[in-house]
Amino acid sequence: MIHFAIYIIVTITLTQSQASSLCAKNIDLVNNSKGIERIAKSDSIALVMVGLSQLISSEDEETALDYLKIALKSAESDSILGLVWDGKGRLYFLGGFFELAEEAFNQARNYFEVAGQLKKSASANNRIGVSLLRQKKHQKAFEVFMESAAFFESIGDEINLAMCHTNMAGIFADTGDHQRSVEYNEMALTVFQNFRIQQYEIITLTNLAGQYLKLNDLDKSLTYNKKAEALGEKLNDSYALGIIYNNLGQFAFSAGEYPLALEYYEKSLESKMITGTASDLVPTYNNLGQIHIFLGNPDEAIRYLHKGLSLTVSEERWPLLGNLSKAYIAAGQPDSAIIYFDRTLAAKDSIFSADRQKVIDELRTLYEKDRMEFEIARLQSVQNQNRLIFFGVSILLASSLVITLLFLKNNNKKRRISEQNEKIEKQRMDQLMREQEWLGIKAMMTGREHEREKISEELHDQVGSLLATLKLYLDSLGLNGYSNEFKKLHEKANHILNLTYDHVRDMAHTKRKGVLIHKGLLPAIEAMAENISLARNIQITVTGTKYNSRMEAETETGIFKSVQELLSNVIKHSHASFVEVSLTQNDDLLSIAVRDNGQGFDTANTSWGQGFTTIRQRMHDLKGEFIVKSSINSGTSVFLNIPFG
Repeated sequence: MIHFAIYIIVTITLTQSQASSLCAKNIDLVNNSKGIERIAKSDSIALVMVGLSQLISSEDEETALDYLKIALKSAESDSILGLVWDGKGRLYFLGGFFELAEEAFNQARNYFEVAGQLKKSASANNRIGVSLLRQKKHQKAFEVFMESAAFFESIGDEINLAMCHTNMAGIFADTGDHQRSVEYNEMALTVFQNFRIQQYEIITLTNLAGQYLKLNDLDKSLTYNKKAEALGEKLNDSYALGIIYNNLGQFAFSAGEYPLALEYYEKSLESKMITGTASDLVPTYNNLGQIHIFLGNPDEAIRYLHKGLSLTVSEERWPLLGNLSKAYIAAGQPDSAIIYFDRTLAAKDSIFSADRQKVIDELRTLYEKDRMEFEIARLQSVQNQNRLIFFGVSILLASSLVITLLFLKNNNKKRRISEQNEKIEKQRMDQLMREQEWLGIKAMMTGREHEREKISEELHDQVGSLLATLKLYLDSLGLNGYSNEFKKLHEKANHILNLTYDHVRDMAHTKRKGVLIHKGLLPAIEAMAENISLARNIQITVTGTKYNSRMEAETETGIFKSVQELLSNVIKHSHASFVEVSLTQNDDLLSIAVRDNGQGFDTANTSWGQGFTTIRQRMHDLKGEFIVKSSINSGTSVFLNIPFG
């Protein structure tokens, strides 16, 4: 035992190069019949192997895994077996084998739990959640993180609790709930700053910068990026700086400061080349290609984009392919541009098909889970009733006639209560089914909106680029030496091409009415009203009184869609010539009124359509009011009252 203790101390103090040499020698010992495997199995050997594995894990993952295999054969106690499996999980995770990592961490958690090391068990459980998160199994990952967070909170471990919060923030970010992601990241950031854990602090600052960018809060996003940049340069953290410089480059690009954006992208590439993997380099190569297109350097753009393309997997290819198509157009190579445009479409079609199937699978999983939980509850209810009946029969055999009569009376009372409970449960399930049906409709509407935006982008960016290429061909034809008839045909073809381009652009704008919401609710409604007025020959006025605030993006989108639906109903049914839309802010309440001078209708004898039903449900979700006032030949007034916050 003394020998192994000394061996561990010596091993831990070695440099990495010395450790690598020692590891190679020990592998030879293991393969040699006179080596370590001839020594009796013990936890001491296992600890040595775990220590050696940790020392070389960053340089030689395969050899590190070999050491853990030896440790697994040698380990005897549950606590040491937990350490071995935890080490295997970390190596699998670093190698990108997330399912194997999940299995290994699960083994570690079980061994730690049997050994009574509950804190280590909870930490291993947290790593299971991270492995699930990398597999996009968000529901299971969230349940695991909640379990670990509850344990760390119960023992007052603020640091591990903060790590759980950071991981849960990652789930919210993946699923599009950026506001909750910000809340959990900020809770974690406070703890990391209080305990001066700067490695975790810089990661959390970077995450917050990204989430505020998603929420269109550019000032906060830039502030957090600058804080992360200062801390990253202080720690000389190349990995974090690679991400931060890339984010700052995107800021500069959005502001039109292209030389500054190029400077940040080049610094990002330099940092990522030090510590980053191939997948880390792809976004920076793509950004460098894009910025060189804008700076008028198509050859440089093509060079960077091809570098990124050589490192990508299938789901990352289409942005690079799309930018390559644009770069070749800028370089005056339309044939190559068309080739890469076709490849972009093919790559996008493949990704969208996979995404749709993934959504279907996730919905099916949630449905099956709810059904199983309901079935378990029903079986438990049946078992409880059977136990009561058995207890009643036992009392009947052991008691007198009077006690038996009392029991029967009591049993009847319980039966009536059970029937009432079943009735209440049935009502609750009916309500739950109605809510689930609305959630399904809401998800379908959201998906349809996203699909419209994708189609709009395809029409504007891809078909528009193709038409531009075709126009380049037409313009390049010299007309000298051709007959007047050919020149007329050329002029007519050019005219038709221009009409087609205008038509595609109008279609793209029509399908992207909802996209304007990022400029604010009032400007979005004004733009929509102007488009409808021009297209439908109807006068629509929009006024805003004391309205200078912003709500959450999801809330403003819901209000915008409701007003859009109301204007659509006016056009379809009212025969009105004038519509007034007014927005008024009173303290913590936004009031919207839509009034028309149309034919009106009898609200008492009207069957409400899907549009009004959808608006009513949106207002219910937003804790708002939906009021309709109308009478025949007197026009219609609709009022929406939505609280702030």
